[in-house]
Amino acid sequence: MTPESVAILFDLDGTLVHSSPDLAVAANRMLSRLDLPLVQEEAVESWIGDGVRQLVHRCITGKHDGRAEADLVDTALEIFRSEYLDTGFRKTRLLEGSLKVLDALAAEGFPCALVTNKPLVPTLGVLEKFDLTRRFESIVCGNTFRVAKPAPDPLFHALRTCRTRTGWMVGDSTTDSAASLAAGLPFIAVRGGYGPESDPDRFPHRPTLLLERLEELLDSHGRPIEMLAHPPALS
Repeated sequence: MTPESVAILFDLDGTLVHSSPDLAVAANRMLSRLDLPLVQEEAVESWIGDGVRQLVHRCITGKHDGRAEADLVDTALEIFRSEYLDTGFRKTRLLEGSLKVLDALAAEGFPCALVTNKPLVPTLGVLEKFDLTRRFESIVCGNTFRVAKPAPDPLFHALRTCRTRTGWMVGDSTTDSAASLAAGLPFIAVRGGYGPESDPDRFPHRPTLLLERLEELLDSHGRPIEMLAHPPALS
């Protein structure tokens, strides 16, 4: 197996970028306009990962499993989308090592793809801000298909676009873990991510590799670690 035949699929929020501050700003602007109680940034961070509609449900109800009235969610979602774009992603920042890792993978011939549950328009806004768009051969967003992660379809599409059937999923959440398991891909977990469960030992798909920081995907010479070229088959 050669590196050219192994794709590396990345999540976005909590894996490559720290975006919760802007998402919390948008959420509270939305809630204020609806005359609803505001939420803490830490709560919003724990609710990220299952798509924007689910995030809106959680912000309105203040609960991870909360379900708000459908008409209210539709109205709130429209407000949230507008307010999130209006933030200009000013508080969003790249996580340490993101560019270095993506550039090192490209230099060694690994095709990289982005598989996120964030909708297309804000995804492209974040990618353009940090000059990330050109670093991905495939960009799959939460509204690319009728289903999103943890369904395997977005991962399969990314692999096809990268012209391969094998690779790794790199993420920070239970959603990424479950998606990689459903797609039959080995999973690389990054600690300290978003979502209600931040302990990778409790993820549905035990990670093949657990990182304290993304840069651990590179060796002491700044090249991708050897095991990336040989993803294990899942039993």
